[in-house]
Amino acid sequence: MLQTLTRDENRELRIYLRDSGYNTDSLLRYFGRIENPKMHLLKLSLVGRSLSPAPLHTLFRWFWVGSPVDAGTVRATVPERILELLLKSGMLVETSDGYLSTVRISLFQELLILSDHVVAQTGALPAQTVLWPNPTSMLCYQLTIQSPVRRTLDLGAGNGIIGLAAAKNSGTVIATDLNPRARQFCEFNAALNGIDNLEFREGNAFEPVCGERFDLIVANPPFFVTPKVRRVYSDNSMELDGFCRMLIRQAPEYLTADGYCQMMVEWVQIKGQPWRERIAEWVAGLGCDAWVMMSYAQSSLDYTLVRVEEDREELSDPDAQAALIDTWLEYFDRHGVESIHGGIIMLRRREGRNWTRMEEMVSLPQRPFGDFLRNVFETHEALEHMPDEALLAMRPSLPATSRLVKQFGIAEEGWRLSSLDLHVAEGFPYVLALQPQVAEFIGSCTGKLTLAEIADQLSAAVAVNPEAVRRECCAIVRRLADRGMMLL
Repeated sequence: MLQTLTRDENRELRIYLRDSGYNTDSLLRYFGRIENPKMHLLKLSLVGRSLSPAPLHTLFRWFWVGSPVDAGTVRATVPERILELLLKSGMLVETSDGYLSTVRISLFQELLILSDHVVAQTGALPAQTVLWPNPTSMLCYQLTIQSPVRRTLDLGAGNGIIGLAAAKNSGTVIATDLNPRARQFCEFNAALNGIDNLEFREGNAFEPVCGERFDLIVANPPFFVTPKVRRVYSDNSMELDGFCRMLIRQAPEYLTADGYCQMMVEWVQIKGQPWRERIAEWVAGLGCDAWVMMSYAQSSLDYTLVRVEEDREELSDPDAQAALIDTWLEYFDRHGVESIHGGIIMLRRREGRNWTRMEEMVSLPQRPFGDFLRNVFETHEALEHMPDEALLAMRPSLPATSRLVKQFGIAEEGWRLSSLDLHVAEGFPYVLALQPQVAEFIGSCTGKLTLAEIADQLSAAVAVNPEAVRRECCAIVRRLADRGMMLL
């Protein structure tokens, strides 16, 4: 059981961990990146055994590897005061083998994030495990709007990583989770990192914040599509994707005017029903603009194999493994599920005629893109009310990450241009095929000339009616700006 320390004691621990070199760079240098859980556990064990007695190595053994350190080594490498604080907080316990950590400490955006250890020594994850930072939580952070807001809701907070990161841009953060153990970690992490504008509330879905409204809702809920609840951080008790649908349908009630909801979700594709049709029903009539970004899709068989692999405690017996797979496949067959899709749904509560956009992500952004998404929502609304005359007076420019990529194919006469693509890595990684004249026009948009001046220069060069060229240039800029590929 974790016990929150005083503000000064938390500061002492933060300073000690920082000065000892317990940081992302040192963890990568010693342990590297391994995605496979079994290989990760093996490497932790092997590297942990090779660590010589040293202050940083003791911290690694405790808070990364999860192995005990004998009392003699601890006395030689850890100050008595720090040991006292670690024991007082419950981060360490004394055993017959020495001192053993009860938590893992991960680094994220200069935050110290406590969670359960990667896996228990048996290889099994308890049902109420509080998960460590993982690729899904990293993507959820990348998705989160970073610009200032008054109130943020972190729904399905777990260890609190998203809410803690959002605290620097929010007046108040409310973090909620159904798992009672999440409270310990979330509140302890807030105190350890000196964050005092985060409040944790225990409960399911939106129940802990009934009647309240938020400028930003960020949710990484237990969205796995499973026949039974195995672990509360990933699974829910509703049929198929019903839990995610419920959250999306309820979210607008908790948003302020022009408030945003950004949610990680999974949904099923039923035989005879395209996935876009299913999601369209989720977001219909919400009073929100909706942007659905599908990032992956797996057949029901492939999805089953991945999920069963997570139940490592049942893999030692081939018959039990086969029976478990059959249970999952029967569940999907009974409901007519062909495949499972995953991605992001972003809502903006707004009066007036709402729009819905659904698309497939070619690749995942490698840096925060929440503010990019927000800008696209606002630009779309602005363009709806902007006549061509106003657009022509603007000075459009391409984002700094824009690249024009030419590809050539071999022909009888030699190299022939086969494709011309605009790549923009600013936020959402878009690629747009262009005609040569359009590419030349876009390249003239540097923010120095108005769109009218660029269009008139193009009209004179090709001897085409100026009004026709202006209309076409406006149409091109609208299309690009509506995707965040042109700045106005």
